[in-house]
Amino acid sequence: MFKVTQRSVRRPAVALSILSLLGATGCAATAADSGTAMPDRPMAGMSMPHAGDGHGMMGQDHAMPPGMSMPRTAFSEAEMGMHRAMMMATDVNTQRIWARKMIAHHQGGIAMSRALLASDATDVEARRMAQAVIDAQTREVVELESWLERHPG
Repeated sequence: MFKVTQRSVRRPAVALSILSLLGATGCAATAADSGTAMPDRPMAGMSMPHAGDGHGMMGQDHAMPPGMSMPRTAFSEAEMGMHRAMMMATDVNTQRIWARKMIAHHQGGIAMSRALLASDATDVEARRMAQAVIDAQTREVVELESWLERHPG
């Protein structure tokens, strides 16, 4: 019989998750495919509509593939935007790729924390932690952007 381990299931699950996100966001091409460079702020100015308002990421309506559904939460748009921006953050330099992906990751954390603060969440500790995430990760984004400016491609 086959022995199923957590590791043997993890890779296909991660691959399926990434493919699902690509299909759900309509993101089949990368910046390299289009011949355009990624900006230093992959999520700057991104509008994050509230879950359930009928609009997908960046005002587009992206449905899940038939037979697949993901629960929509107050964080869905922020999560999708963060994952898409992280996947598209490319560069010729490994250190710059890391910085770009970390910026997208932190901006996703900031967006999710803002979603919590805009929600009906009443727990004082959770709200305090969300604000602390916004403050810390905003500083880290500035630091990463400054590093990118000082270390051009």
